[in-house]
Amino acid sequence: MGVCGSHMLFHISRAWSSDPGAVFPTQSPQGYDCSHIWERNNGSVSRVYTIKPLGASTSVQVFCDMKADGGWTLIQRHDGQDGLLFNRIWAEYKQGFGNIIGEQWLGLDNMYVLTNQNGRNSELFISLDAFDDSLGTYSLYSSFKVGPESKFYQLSLGVYSGNAGDASRTGNGNQDGSFFSTKNKDNDNCSICKIGDTRFTSCSQYQSNSGWWFSSCGNANLNGQWRPQGNNVGWASSVSWGTYRVTESLKYSKMCVRNY
Repeated sequence: MGVCGSHMLFHISRAWSSDPGAVFPTQSPQGYDCSHIWERNNGSVSRVYTIKPLGASTSVQVFCDMKADGGWTLIQRHDGQDGLLFNRIWAEYKQGFGNIIGEQWLGLDNMYVLTNQNGRNSELFISLDAFDDSLGTYSLYSSFKVGPESKFYQLSLGVYSGNAGDASRTGNGNQDGSFFSTKNKDNDNCSICKIGDTRFTSCSQYQSNSGWWFSSCGNANLNGQWRPQGNNVGWASSVSWGTYRVTESLKYSKMCVRNY
């Protein structure tokens, strides 16, 4: 199974810099997205490709997971393997950071152009695993869009299926339709936020300064602080999907997009 279906480790040198101002070298675009590359050649293998989504002004390098059902573009991976910190400011979440073949956040601008191509729809596959669950679990959304920066990268999700639960729409805040928040830009829909008896003014700051589509915080945050096995239970900030292993910080999360 590939990156979007199981946990895989790569022992390749870092391809991205964690510097939000870094410029990453790219080749000529090989397709609009990973799905388009697979459509043109369904024998394509999983690796790094250069894509240029329809309507995008520049190309970008991405990791493509090529599966029997098409090509999937990796947009987030959080598994502790690179020690990548997700306590970033708005500008970093906007551009992207991390290791292109390891832990990463592809960048909100890239997610926007990837999911808003004229004539191409997109769906979201979220792959999750706990430390004692070798099979893993998943949530699939039939459609997935990220809005422009002028609308704070608003999240739009389609119909849910899978076995991890619909954490984005469960709990104390519906994150579908919410705006993105970071520690320096608060769009979390609560002036005084509350979890249990704890009150605070920023979901991002309460959850280790991570960025996510918070809505009165909500029940999911895959960009929270990664915790090692044995020290991964009961934290306010963690790699969390509240309908799967409610009190645990997960072993890994991966988010992948398929266009069609």
